[in-house]
Amino acid sequence: MGYEVQGKSKLSVEELAAVKELVNVCNEHDGIDLKVNPDMLANRSGEQTEDFLCYEDGKLVGFLGLYVFHGEEAEVSGMVHPQYRRKGIFRAMQSRAAEECGKRKIPNQLFIVQRESLTGKACMEQLGSTYKFSEYWMDLEGQKNQLPVISIQMREAGAEDLETLIWLNVHGFQMEEDRAREMSERIESEPNRITYLIAAGGQDVGKISVLFSEGKGFIFGFCVHPDQQGKGYGRQALAHTIELIREKGFEQMSLEVACENSNALGLYESCGFVVKSANDYYTLKL
Repeated sequence: MGYEVQGKSKLSVEELAAVKELVNVCNEHDGIDLKVNPDMLANRSGEQTEDFLCYEDGKLVGFLGLYVFHGEEAEVSGMVHPQYRRKGIFRAMQSRAAEECGKRKIPNQLFIVQRESLTGKACMEQLGSTYKFSEYWMDLEGQKNQLPVISIQMREAGAEDLETLIWLNVHGFQMEEDRAREMSERIESEPNRITYLIAAGGQDVGKISVLFSEGKGFIFGFCVHPDQQGKGYGRQALAHTIELIREKGFEQMSLEVACENSNALGLYESCGFVVKSANDYYTLKL
């Protein structure tokens, strides 16, 4: 076989650097922008095996990471060095990751595949995975027609607001409560992250989170309660969030949005976000 797959619960500084270098090599070779969540890699809890590194002759030639936000599925992002493909390396790492998911009773893997990655799509076919949905990756390239923030208030959420955040996840994303609770508790424990509550008329109507990593603010978990939509709260909240991020010294901002969510896409574009790429998600039942 010639290669060895190692499972890790926490990556060393040297391993993190090697993974980043592998990502750069693959991105340059394939003309893509792989999503590996470097901030999450650097802040693993060390409690479970979530990263799988493949070495050949002492050189890192493959990486696969698990990102578990709730117990129903583990998101998977990985890559193999261009010179070491077609050797079964990705399948070997995926198999080890599937074993780990089995130990944790996680029934599905959800693979993140750059739309431009032909090798990624071919790998999904070989695994027998099923296409599930797609998201656009968007970057901020300037603000247009910013509206004054006059009818909402925003504040940082604290531990005492967890039940409100769960309630907003349930209604804003149509999630089951158990899944929303698990995801909320996991996200709110992440370092370098701030969640803002959006209030109007004296009540909380929505939320938006920002992860600060590698000089950039990544916006996620943005929702407004269905009963409060159509009132301009989302537009105002996003514009205000952009300013809050800038106040912290970050000019670069990104986010993801489901391709079929045209309303959200239009909202982000109105604030200056531009589509840069797309990620296709494939699910595999274990």
